[in-house]
Amino acid sequence: MKLLNLLVVSLIIEIITAQTLSAESIQVITERSPFTSSKQSSIDGGEATEFVRRVLEQSGLRYELSYQPWKRAYNTALTKKNVLIYPLARSKPRENMFIWVGELIPVNYYLVKLKSRTEIQIQTLEDAKNYRIGVVNFHVTHEHLIQNEFKNLQPVNSNIQNLRKTQLERIDLFPISDGGLLSLCKKYDLDCNQFEPVIKLEEISEGLYLAFSKNTDDALLKKVDKGFKDLVANGEHASLFNERIEDIRLYNKIWPQKEQIPNSP
Repeated sequence: MKLLNLLVVSLIIEIITAQTLSAESIQVITERSPFTSSKQSSIDGGEATEFVRRVLEQSGLRYELSYQPWKRAYNTALTKKNVLIYPLARSKPRENMFIWVGELIPVNYYLVKLKSRTEIQIQTLEDAKNYRIGVVNFHVTHEHLIQNEFKNLQPVNSNIQNLRKTQLERIDLFPISDGGLLSLCKKYDLDCNQFEPVIKLEEISEGLYLAFSKNTDDALLKKVDKGFKDLVANGEHASLFNERIEDIRLYNKIWPQKEQIPNSP
């Protein structure tokens, strides 16, 4: 009888432990980009993923990380519980669709063209409707242009596809962030001086974030929030994202005229 009682207690402990682990397991999703994944045999890039790993380790949580096309990742975060998605641009339409943990880096988005395409003349966002625009499926820039009634949009799965299509003049414009443009040029050995921004997308230039799906357990939110704040406080956040912030500063040096570029309405 004593042995039976011990076995029952042991079984109960195992069940409770399994339920606890399951409750504290997070699905982490992102897309492949210079910000989230490094080149093979290289330590450059992937700083967002490295930061997320450190946050979750600091929080003591189990997680499973996967790289997915952005449309699939975005839909997963909208429909499932305990999903952590990054890097997610924050915008007014998205504000109540996710639970926002913290900002990874600031971001400004621009519509960009080939510098040699002098026939492309844009003074307002409305002017851009006359051109073919490449977008990444379900990125905040895609949503923003749809909301502004753009019709001539060509969705793809990654920003590098838009750079290539622009070089081939298969599209006229594409939206991308300041830090994102320079990091892609470095990763794929492209001359960034061949591109130039033509208009800033002011309404969606609010930063890239970590965010949870709406129905995430409160206990998970609190632990990740604390882990994030701890890494900000101890300087790891600033250290990891220093190069990306420098890319943003360099962008402003390469295209100092950006301050005179008209903002979108």
